[in-house]
Amino acid sequence: MLPPTPPDEESSLPPLLRPAPLAKGDLIGVVAPSYSPRPGWLRRGCHALERAGYRVVLDQEILTQRRFNVAEDERRAENFMGMWLNPEVKAVIGGTGGYGAVRMLPHLEPEIFRRNPKIFVGYSDITALHLWLMRRASLRVWHGPTVDDLIPSTRDPTMSSLLTSMTNPRPAARIGRDVARSVRPGRATGRLVGGNLSLVQQTIGTPYEIDTRDSILFLEETRDPMSYVDERLVHLRAAGLLRGVRGIVLGQFSLDRSEEEEFENFLLDLVSDLGIPILTDFPAGHEVPNLTLPIGTEVELVAEEQTGWLVHREDALSTPEGAAPAESAG
Repeated sequence: MLPPTPPDEESSLPPLLRPAPLAKGDLIGVVAPSYSPRPGWLRRGCHALERAGYRVVLDQEILTQRRFNVAEDERRAENFMGMWLNPEVKAVIGGTGGYGAVRMLPHLEPEIFRRNPKIFVGYSDITALHLWLMRRASLRVWHGPTVDDLIPSTRDPTMSSLLTSMTNPRPAARIGRDVARSVRPGRATGRLVGGNLSLVQQTIGTPYEIDTRDSILFLEETRDPMSYVDERLVHLRAAGLLRGVRGIVLGQFSLDRSEEEEFENFLLDLVSDLGIPILTDFPAGHEVPNLTLPIGTEVELVAEEQTGWLVHREDALSTPEGAAPAESAG
């Protein structure tokens, strides 16, 4: 048996806003902050959301070919903020990943998001927006699938996890159990932060640099050789951003199989002095399933001898005054 997590001292972390949960019939906005999604995959994902009982509205330029000039950056930022200014839209999901979200950041107005907190889901390139929204607008966000990943089946783990996360303030599920692999056993509680490793690294030195104080750090990456992952983690350490981390969760890295054991040894060597629990092969990122994670919400990381999981330790969504947190649907 693992020892219980010690009680946390009073945190100095800034509070983050909780958006309202979705209800059947609510309107979901689909945005295009990065590449434009493939039309067929976009239609399939929209159908999945509609079949689940929601209405969908698309960014008016979601299928426009990207040219990545300043005029287009400004227009994409305006369209993105428009979803938050639309009172009918209750949640926003990225259409796809790719590249380009970081170009929008200078043209976004923090107060628009702060005054209109909404669920915002995505991953990969959308990590840039997640980190900006947390630091500049005090919003909680969700690392999860983009619309082009979705299939119309509530039995699909990716789809089921997304729907639960958008409707249940505090799911009881042990996220990642029996799939994630324990590298260093232990328990830790902290604010879940992170996302795509290359985008996390790019925030260093910016006004929206990732805040890793008292955190559970989640990182994922795709199709990069171990040397790239190595230098990014070393950079995080050199910048002092591993100092306040209480636990590490590594998602899908899509490493060459010949590098997997070497990477694990490298990781343990790099953080051995931190004495914190570590999970790898966590089912979130660029492979299937891509489970939805409540970034900015306090969670507990449990790493047993073989497997491990994350579990909510506070509400990620708002609840009616005086109401008890909802029970998990699974």
